[in-house]
Amino acid sequence: MELALWRFLAAATDIVHVASMLIWGLGMPLLFWHRFPKLSRAYMGFAMTFVVVSVASRALLGECFLTTIARELWFAGGGFREHVPFTVLATEWIAGIRPTTREAVLLWELAVFATSAGGLWYWHRTSGFGFRQQRRSAP
Repeated sequence: MELALWRFLAAATDIVHVASMLIWGLGMPLLFWHRFPKLSRAYMGFAMTFVVVSVASRALLGECFLTTIARELWFAGGGFREHVPFTVLATEWIAGIRPTTREAVLLWELAVFATSAGGLWYWHRTSGFGFRQQRRSAP
């Protein structure tokens, strides 16, 4: 029974991980397309939190903290988990292709850059600073 609990917790951690990654990736257009301002604002907060936590855990652990937690839970449950980034496993599971660890890290870095650029664009378009602010104040 105890092993089943560890496996359940490991699977739940992997599900939270893949759901977070999908929301992060699929929601990225909301940073550039502001048809739904409240949704864009909510996504902006989620994306920035996701990126900060992701970058910090990569700097501290060398990988996402959820990957580390899930791997340890799988081991505690008597299972096996490869020592590769979760992105590699998720890509193989979803798309049927297996990128190298380096390719997965480069893709992650590109996505972090896109989120950062999108965040700056969102901030510029919604903050009231810049050219639009100057045009409004002109008589």
